[in-house]
Amino acid sequence: MAKWVLDAYVVGDWAFLAIYDEDSGSIENTRVDLNFYGYISCREPQRLVEELRGVEGIEDAWVEEWRTPPYYESKTPLAVFKTRRFRVLREVLSTAKVKGLRVVNTYPHPLIEALYRGGVRPLVPVKQLGKHSVEVEEWNPRRGDPRLEYAVVGLEDGYYVIKTPQGSARFWRVEELAEAITSMRLHVGFADPYIYAKVVEAEPRVVATAYRWVTGGSYSPHEYFEWSRLSYTPLSLMSNMTIGRVLTTIEALHARDKKLVADRSTGRREPWRGIKELLVHDRGGVVYQPKPGLYWGVCQVDFKSLYPSIMAKYNVSGETVDRPSCRSALSPPWTPHNVCLDEEGVVPASVKGLLGLKDLYDELYEETKLEFYSARKSAVKWILVASFGYLGYRNSLFGSVAAHEVVTSTSREIMRRARLVAESLGFRVIHAIVDSLFAAGAVSAEDCEFLKEEVEKATGFEAKVEAHYTWLYIPRSYRGSGGVANKYYGLLSDGSCKVKGVLSARRDTPPLVKRAQLDALSRLFEARSPSELLAKLGEANNIIDEYIDLVGAGNVDLRELVIVRESRTRAGYKKPPLYALRSKPPYRLIYFNKHLVPIEEAERGGYDTEKYIELLEKARRELPSTEDVVMSVDAAKAPITSSVI
Repeated sequence: MAKWVLDAYVVGDWAFLAIYDEDSGSIENTRVDLNFYGYISCREPQRLVEELRGVEGIEDAWVEEWRTPPYYESKTPLAVFKTRRFRVLREVLSTAKVKGLRVVNTYPHPLIEALYRGGVRPLVPVKQLGKHSVEVEEWNPRRGDPRLEYAVVGLEDGYYVIKTPQGSARFWRVEELAEAITSMRLHVGFADPYIYAKVVEAEPRVVATAYRWVTGGSYSPHEYFEWSRLSYTPLSLMSNMTIGRVLTTIEALHARDKKLVADRSTGRREPWRGIKELLVHDRGGVVYQPKPGLYWGVCQVDFKSLYPSIMAKYNVSGETVDRPSCRSALSPPWTPHNVCLDEEGVVPASVKGLLGLKDLYDELYEETKLEFYSARKSAVKWILVASFGYLGYRNSLFGSVAAHEVVTSTSREIMRRARLVAESLGFRVIHAIVDSLFAAGAVSAEDCEFLKEEVEKATGFEAKVEAHYTWLYIPRSYRGSGGVANKYYGLLSDGSCKVKGVLSARRDTPPLVKRAQLDALSRLFEARSPSELLAKLGEANNIIDEYIDLVGAGNVDLRELVIVRESRTRAGYKKPPLYALRSKPPYRLIYFNKHLVPIEEAERGGYDTEKYIELLEKARRELPSTEDVVMSVDAAKAPITSSVI
């Protein structure tokens, strides 16, 4: 058993740690001396340093040379000071602003930097605990998380759900959920912020049931613990923290090590370009509009973390792309931008370690099947996903539009090469989306492995066989005859199935409609050949008819028809939907008189039968037709050309 750094926080002047003892299950709050750092830019930094050294509570002050954005080619002297008293830090920086001095490196929170510089990573075991000091063990990713009592509160299919180490339970009324929570004694609670607000409103005592409630979403504790460790962000600062902020914190700590000023007031301006240039270079990643229909023997080959891998391999970062002064530059022919290779950029330095960590957790999960490894992999994966989104975000500290375009143009070139090599091997490319290639013509799983290896040789990027489908179906769009990029489902060669984007895979689909489509699909997944699939189509449609009759009879439990919306669906200055004025998120809604209303209102009047029958018919339209099956056999015999529209 061990003691763990469970949390860190500031009260008044001092930093405190919450130390969790696995033996006793107790949490001890102890003061720890950490150094908080302040950074001030001014004309006479040495003079300011001399003044700071005379301020009570400041341990030391000195002048350092730091490089300044946007490209970190120039240096500026900064007056740097450290103090163990948080209030002194705030007062000095506030006074500096009042006097017209420029305070920089204000992100991330000073406590995060103090933990980072002090080597105190949250959620790791304690090596030695002294008076106002702590030494923690070097974190081993193979190690498990602390065993503690926790609860994760969320919303599933309209029910309030609470998950604990002992199991899970669900409740229809928030009062029932609040009563269940108050009967618990927790170390940590994790909840959707809107649900937490509702629970506390119903029963204020819920606040006292846990040492700490983290209201950033209903993620698993292992995901939160991983984000906390990677970014040195204690649980006390995790509430309402986005994945993008976790990423930016990791990047900012890398920038601190390289003495790069993190300044939100300095951006990288996008140069003026004409419409034609924008159309060519600002197109995003590869997303085909696939031809809808049924396909047999399909390989899905996915590149592993393609966008972050491009950033790492080509050194793509806001300050490295189109850098004015560069000794060694890379100029890929598929993009108008160049990438400086003089030094490693902040973004690639941040994602490289994450890429290796994701692979490690993947391997550990495959070896052990321990769920916390899968959760950690998910946590790292979400940071990597955010790394691309934030690269082109206008307020990103370490990104730029040009860097974003380098990544997307490179991904398009990679997918082009992958398509060409697939077709040269006799496969028919039926779909491609961002980092996934779907190619028909595979007789066995070994064919998919061969395709993956050839794709890796042609592109230089690591890939994996995500799936080998016995058959794959791409539904038609509701509004036209074409397919939709992110909608497909199919039977895998190992007997399992995969469903993406259709009604049964959406979180806001009513449980009854979701179940109706899943029941219908389960019949289709019994088919291994065109003749078997033709026979199962009738059974699948009969299932939808039975659900339509059930809804038409008018006696379906409203809880089976609830539609969950986590926030308003209309943004900006448009008039909000009526339900947003009558209730609070997350919304639990029912169609009544052709409008979505809070379920409490519908309980007095029933539900809109026609609307739910319409939803069931939409679920039916996502099933194959007899013509789809017949055409799929003919298409398999046709010459190999791209089937993409």
